[in-house]
Amino acid sequence: MKVLQFFWRDKVFLIALVLALLSLAFFQPTWATLGAINHDVVIIMFSLMIAVAAMSEANLFSKIAIFLTSKVFTIRYVGLIIVLSTFFLGMWVTNDAVLLTLVPFTLIVMKQTESERYSLTIVILQTFAANMGSALTPMGDPQNIYLYQFYDLTFAEFVGATLPITLSAFVMIVAATYFLLPNSFIKPVLVAPKIDRRELTVGMLVFIVVLLVILRFIPSYYAFGVALLMGLCFYPRLFRKVDYQLLLTFVAFFILTHNLSQWQFLRNLSASLLDGRLKVYLSGLGFSQFISNVPAAVLLSTFTDKLYWRYLVQGVNVGAMGSIIGSLASLITLKFVIREFPRQGGIYIKTYTFLSVIFMLIISGVIWMVN
Repeated sequence: MKVLQFFWRDKVFLIALVLALLSLAFFQPTWATLGAINHDVVIIMFSLMIAVAAMSEANLFSKIAIFLTSKVFTIRYVGLIIVLSTFFLGMWVTNDAVLLTLVPFTLIVMKQTESERYSLTIVILQTFAANMGSALTPMGDPQNIYLYQFYDLTFAEFVGATLPITLSAFVMIVAATYFLLPNSFIKPVLVAPKIDRRELTVGMLVFIVVLLVILRFIPSYYAFGVALLMGLCFYPRLFRKVDYQLLLTFVAFFILTHNLSQWQFLRNLSASLLDGRLKVYLSGLGFSQFISNVPAAVLLSTFTDKLYWRYLVQGVNVGAMGSIIGSLASLITLKFVIREFPRQGGIYIKTYTFLSVIFMLIISGVIWMVN
């Protein structure tokens, strides 16, 4: 029963698995099929999940957020600090991990300050901040980790392509937070959690090794070895925090896209759809709205020449905006909202989509002028 629940509870993983298995029925598996699985991406993501889980359980992120929010006394500036904390942390520990940590914190702050009526607004802006802040770095998003490895980019090349997205989003997020939240006086009553220094040390050590792998100073198996060793020796429970469905989703899409790349009709079609800057950008943006930006990145990169890597990276990152499924991380906040405010799920989706489309259009205009 637990095995069935493992497969059923993540619909994106289930769909990816079914499609991968179907593709194997049409295209005979070979050693090249196994070789198509980007092991570096899977290892980096696994190790990063262990690092983030350790730092989160050590109460690092909650401690930072509580310290910052204790310094201001109006809902506008409490919201601004929460949103900006999400924005900057997302650059280092992936958008989904930050939202899993800070959205519950936000809901607690709103309850303790009797400001629950502003919860949905802050959570929406927090989701924007996580998606757009994480767009800057290779380790900020799963699709960024993949594209960074797939196109063999340097850290400077990647950040140079995504900087216009993050800068323009930063200005918009600050402006939206300032105008959508009132400057009403509140006095947060928060008890700061105690930092578990040993677990924090373990998390930081693994994170530093992952960062060295991303910067290509050491091979990826170093990160896997350190993450495995630290987890087994000190905190085996961290392995339960790993999103195995997401890792297996990537494996399934690697197999699927490898098989699809052998289909001559699709190769010819992609050659006409992905042969220009605007076409690649719009493909990344559009596909993300319907299948999310992670699978969109894996699928489109198979047919996109390295000449256009910048526009694919930009397209799938801006594609996190728009529909609620543009980024898988956005569904995390939706789950929290439905659980805490079951009657406001529809309002949340409508408001999120309306504001998100505005962000998407403006950011698209900015980066296209920069390009």
